[in-house]
Amino acid sequence: MATDHTINVRFFNRWGSAIDKVVIKFSASKSGVESNTYEIPHMEDGTDAGPFPRHYQTGAFSEEFDYWYVEFVSESGSSGKFWCKNNFSCVLDKDVNNDREAHFWIGGAKQEAYTGFPEGSSGWEDGYNGTPSNDPGSNYTCYVGLEHS
Repeated sequence: MATDHTINVRFFNRWGSAIDKVVIKFSASKSGVESNTYEIPHMEDGTDAGPFPRHYQTGAFSEEFDYWYVEFVSESGSSGKFWCKNNFSCVLDKDVNNDREAHFWIGGAKQEAYTGFPEGSSGWEDGYNGTPSNDPGSNYTCYVGLEHS
């Protein structure tokens, strides 16, 4: 049987400049059905927003993927609209500690989006060190390149 969970997610701007018209979405299906959507009008570089509740399931008969989406507009440096593919998936599993916040952020060094999940009382999953950065390094496993127009 599937078990319902909620974790709070904090969103970080590590783009290297201010961003506008930020939209973040969390979903357990590719279609976006039953998604949580949040809008942030403006974020300076180095700031964060949230927490934003994110619902997910674990166990038998749960969705097998957890989808993350961000889009925003940048007016300096690499300017234009940026977004990640609708099927960017990083799975929230039974090891995630829901008493702590998950991290979702954008990094301008490689123009990518990243997620970081808390595990245990102070650790993190997948090689993440708990501090969102412009480029968390090549050993980090949950990221996606951003599209640009």
